[in-house]
Amino acid sequence: MRRTYPFRESRRLESMIMLKIPLPIVRLVVLVVLIAGCSSSQQAATPEATVPSPTNTVSNDSQVNTILEKSCYECHSTGGSAPWYAAVSPTYLAANSARGVLNFSDWQTYDAQKKSDAQKSIGASVNGGSMPPGDYTALDHSARLSDDEKQALLKWASQPAIPAH
Repeated sequence: MRRTYPFRESRRLESMIMLKIPLPIVRLVVLVVLIAGCSSSQQAATPEATVPSPTNTVSNDSQVNTILEKSCYECHSTGGSAPWYAAVSPTYLAANSARGVLNFSDWQTYDAQKKSDAQKSIGASVNGGSMPPGDYTALDHSARLSDDEKQALLKWASQPAIPAH
């Protein structure tokens, strides 16, 4: 006489009911849910937090300073620190090289020619859509530039470099 155990029957039943989902797909779904949950729970920055300090002022236009701080300072200043979920983008991981090209923390030490060259480069990058980089803004939505913000930066970048106050 063959003896059957109750737990064997329940295992057979479970294997028939459960769908076999590949592990990489499960991991991907979990990652997407975590990122979506974390990014949607981010609180908007207070106005005080977005106002650049007088020593880091890049432009006489406060709107331009706010845009630069919101969208550029994470990679292009020594004080930048991205949210954890955006810090995994390849562009952010290369941020030290970005600071070597343009570091807003050092803006006050730039001479007029270097500021002018930087403004032209910023204008070309914003106009061409390469800044802020897509892989970074895909993870940190707050760094995305609206059309109005792009226009404000392009207007500023086309003007001669003047000392900020």
